[in-house]
Amino acid sequence: MAKSAPKVRRKLGPPTSPINFRMPQPLRLRLDRFASARHLGEAEALRVVVSEHLDEVETAAELAAAERWQYEQAYATWDRFLKGQGRTVPRDQIERIFTRALAHPPEQADRTR
Repeated sequence: MAKSAPKVRRKLGPPTSPINFRMPQPLRLRLDRFASARHLGEAEALRVVVSEHLDEVETAAELAAAERWQYEQAYATWDRFLKGQGRTVPRDQIERIFTRALAHPPEQADRTR
């Protein structure tokens, strides 16, 4: 009796579902040029384009949220200052701190252990 070859299990990527849509010819040509320049198949090139664009959109949203938070913090600080509730530091004191810090930089920790 002949032994059968052992079954090889392949690792499959995450499950995907096909998407079917119409693409205008000029856009299809642009996608083909993009794919060819990167030595990708058309489907892989399309996934790359979509993924990169969504990353940019998400990053822009995070940046906008951070900028909004900074603006709100600055406005709240300014509002407290106008109401006399904020603590102010004289400019000459700030300059002294920076001058002293620049004149005596902190020692580097020994990293040769």
